[in-house]
Amino acid sequence: MRWTTVPALCLLILSAAAQAKEPLDYVDPLIGTDTSLEFSNGNSFPAVSMPFGMTTWTPQTGEKNWLYTYAADRFQGLRATHSPSVWMGDYGSFTLMPMVGPVKTNPRHRAAKFSHDCESAKPHYYKVVLEESGIIAEMSPTMRGAVMRFTFPASKEAVVVFDGHPGGGKVMVLPGEQKIVGYSDYPGYRDVPNFRFHYVLEFDRPFLTHGTWHEKGVFPLETHQKGHHVGAFVSFDATTNREVTANIGTSFISSAQAALNLEWEIGDRNLAQVGEEAARAWNKELSAIDIGTWNQVHKTIFYTALYRALLFPRVFHESDDRGTVRHFSPFSGKVHAGPMYVDTGFWDTYRTEFPLFALIQQDRYGEMVAGFLAAFTEGGWIPKWPSPGYRSVMVGTHGDCVIADALAKGISGFDAGLAFEGVRKSATKSSRGPYFGRVGIADYDSLGWVPADRVDESASRTLAFAYDDFCVAQVAFAAGKKEEGDRFLLRARNYRNLFDSKSGFMRGRNADGSWVEPFDPVEWGGPYTEGAAWHWLWSVQHDIPGLADLLGGPDKLAAQLDKLFAHEPHYKVGGYGRVIHEMREMVAGKMGQYAHANEPVHHVPYLYNYVGQPWKTQDKVRTILETLYGSGPDGYLGDEDNGQMSAWFIMSALGFYPICPGKPIYLIGSPLVTRADVRLGEGKTLRVEAHNNSAGNRYVQKAFLNGVELGRTWFTHQEIETGGELKFIMGDQPDKSWGSSPKQRPPACVAYSAR
Repeated sequence: MRWTTVPALCLLILSAAAQAKEPLDYVDPLIGTDTSLEFSNGNSFPAVSMPFGMTTWTPQTGEKNWLYTYAADRFQGLRATHSPSVWMGDYGSFTLMPMVGPVKTNPRHRAAKFSHDCESAKPHYYKVVLEESGIIAEMSPTMRGAVMRFTFPASKEAVVVFDGHPGGGKVMVLPGEQKIVGYSDYPGYRDVPNFRFHYVLEFDRPFLTHGTWHEKGVFPLETHQKGHHVGAFVSFDATTNREVTANIGTSFISSAQAALNLEWEIGDRNLAQVGEEAARAWNKELSAIDIGTWNQVHKTIFYTALYRALLFPRVFHESDDRGTVRHFSPFSGKVHAGPMYVDTGFWDTYRTEFPLFALIQQDRYGEMVAGFLAAFTEGGWIPKWPSPGYRSVMVGTHGDCVIADALAKGISGFDAGLAFEGVRKSATKSSRGPYFGRVGIADYDSLGWVPADRVDESASRTLAFAYDDFCVAQVAFAAGKKEEGDRFLLRARNYRNLFDSKSGFMRGRNADGSWVEPFDPVEWGGPYTEGAAWHWLWSVQHDIPGLADLLGGPDKLAAQLDKLFAHEPHYKVGGYGRVIHEMREMVAGKMGQYAHANEPVHHVPYLYNYVGQPWKTQDKVRTILETLYGSGPDGYLGDEDNGQMSAWFIMSALGFYPICPGKPIYLIGSPLVTRADVRLGEGKTLRVEAHNNSAGNRYVQKAFLNGVELGRTWFTHQEIETGGELKFIMGDQPDKSWGSSPKQRPPACVAYSAR
């Protein structure tokens, strides 16, 4: 970019970039925003939010679920959002758009041209200059609100349009109080009484004029509007005083609570003060891991990934005027005491994001689990995908895994007995629909597998249920229920019922025991969820040695892993269509049939540790770290998925990975950092050092844990939970003697007396 081509108004943004000193300075929220329906890469927007913030804010450049796409050059406003994913949709949203002249309410008509040269995006602050008008729009977040400031050119027609978005709601303009207040409904929760998103917008100066609007017209001087898609507008005389500030409070409890949140979180503070407070909050959380690298780009990717991991699950609780924590429950439709967290896809995030929290967010992790158990007491089931209530998304009940891993790693703050009640119900009771529980559980219990001729995605469900049963067993043991734990541990062997020794894959199986035909291991869909047989073969994290036995031994498992990574990059998309086809073809071109853009294979590169070939794990992990993640708008190859894609990078960059959530063990990979201090809380720190580390030196020569040479390729959480030092000596050639003997290999997470 040539400086001479940059508009003068943009120089303020560009000159504000200081040399990076704090972790926050490395974060780039625009990474992963170059997204499209065809390729599904990133699917992220530049979230302006507090860590785990209840309401998130973003510049809006698209419509419906596609809030922001980097390729767009039309700005539609600053948006309040609760979207956890483009595939999940949004709720509790509205947009504010500044403009000069006549009121324009249609998003496409009001959109104004902008350039990324005139845009600055950070977690705590966003700023953009609109090209034609020169209007400057800025915002900074609080946990449940925001401050927005609009700087207009000298004009008597400075307008701010409020768009309540389709879905139903009510908006009111209160000129005497300089406010816009109201609520929006969420059509997806018509069956939950009282589900509303309340907002209060307080402007810093009187309105010149005002009005409301809906789809069919604009109504000057009107103060109330109710309907499917309603909004409002206010105008100001900006001839001399060109700045207009809006302080915003939001709530899922009531309009009074929204006003209370505004007063408590903003009060008389201005945009700069709110932004500074948000920056301090982010630096505190990001400083949980302090890294050193040989390449500064790695720092940008690392801290941006950590920022993404700390956005979800989002806080859904608020405090009353006495400071008592309470929440509106999307599970019961009532207000209850205690914490609540929502918007996380357990199918994705149990794998690495929650294990990351077990290291650096221990107190909050316990509070999160307490919130998930509150959903059980209020709605009768632990949710599979809370967004914000029960959603029918993905297979399995992987909240079981999140709870089991918390208990395995000593996370407290919730009732283990209640936790077992919740996970046992999901594992044993048939639900009345797909929104909670396990679809096909009765057949799974009687047959030992989910039959393909009765239930879709049957193979993936069976494998997910078996791993979930392993996790339910761990919760049972923690709750003192040994007999029931043994029962679920036995049922966790059901994965074996899907193995076809002739093909060497896990296959769909009908109720009569026959295999689903025809079979092609590269074909997506049918018995498999978002993948093919090549991706689901490995979904036995709790018993990899048992999987090796099915394949014919460790050498056969190693050979099958080699085939996965070397396989022709070809897919048959089955019922998934063009979207998945194009994304997977892009992924496949990198590493054979390994599709890192989707979560079921995230543990697979580490499996070479189980067969005495850890150098292959080191090679694959480093290749993924260095080639499948980037520092540009296309930096995420696949869906970021509520922090899971990011958490994989973070843990792998540190040099170890939680192979089997529910069992407190980590497998060693290839660290990308040269040094890291992982702050575990209570003054405890795990120091990671990778000596002689570089782009060319990706192979572990030796490892030491607390000064003692670590001949094995794994260690336990208990060995690092009080801090210590993990040291790697790196080299450019694999040391095939390190970690290769059977005694040095990781154990199965569950020990079956007879396989």
